[in-house]
Amino acid sequence: MAAKVKVLKTKSERKNHTMAVTFALPAAVFSLALIIYPLFTTIKLSFQDVKFIGSLTDDAKGFTVANYTKLFSNADFWNALGRSILFTFCALSISFLIGLGLAILLNKKFHFQKLVRTLILLAWPIPGVIVGLLFTWLFDGNYGIINTILKSLHIIDQNVKWISTGNTAMITVITATIWKSYPFFTLTLLAGLKGISEDYYEAASIDGANAWQKFTKITLPALQSVIVTSLLLNGLWIFRNYDLVYTITGGGPNQATETLPLLLYNQAFKYYNMGYASTIGMISLLVCSIFVILAMPSLKKQFY
Repeated sequence: MAAKVKVLKTKSERKNHTMAVTFALPAAVFSLALIIYPLFTTIKLSFQDVKFIGSLTDDAKGFTVANYTKLFSNADFWNALGRSILFTFCALSISFLIGLGLAILLNKKFHFQKLVRTLILLAWPIPGVIVGLLFTWLFDGNYGIINTILKSLHIIDQNVKWISTGNTAMITVITATIWKSYPFFTLTLLAGLKGISEDYYEAASIDGANAWQKFTKITLPALQSVIVTSLLLNGLWIFRNYDLVYTITGGGPNQATETLPLLLYNQAFKYYNMGYASTIGMISLLVCSIFVILAMPSLKKQFY
């Protein structure tokens, strides 16, 4: 009788599995088509000398590696890649630390907790273009509120041309990205903190552990998978960020904030070098893939 029940259960599981695959298959095929076809087209274009997408049949003279040779010998590409890495590292690390601190704060009970949580997370759903326009106004060299505040605190004597100067333009873009990114860390890390049992902290208190020891021995290890996942997702978003940077600086001044996405856009839609732009896209994909590969061992350790 027990064996018969086991067989019936197996048949039920198989039926549910088949039904799940049947319902998921159309969406999976459609999603793969949306991903694979553009990816295949981009790979193909990166090996062709195409000046404009509409002239593909006229200008493409077979496959060539000229685009890759040109790219790796171009100083603009290496400068843009360096800016992208610097931009991603600074914005990602600072927004993560802010998000972690706020998540720990919001995990404690205090008055108006829900209101504070809502206000902190408010920046996350705002589109990047709106955030760019907001920070363009805040950091305006003539009437921006940032200069007004700094002058009132006697930190500066005269207005700083934040957006029109190379170093300060990058600071402006990084600051805007941090403001846009930290709520994601706050939300995900707060969810992770809610999943840690208070029994661990009570046991650590009985053993005489202080706050720092509880944080390093309990909180961080328990949040490892959440931290890696959130860093990966937000890092990929920041590295590929285009709309926010373009809205604030447009890649200027003098290419001081021209990251890989902006370089790709300029080559594709300003100079109409579609083949060359596709090559930049493939290198960007490769860099993002490296991020994912580096994160995989930690994710496998947590989930498998």
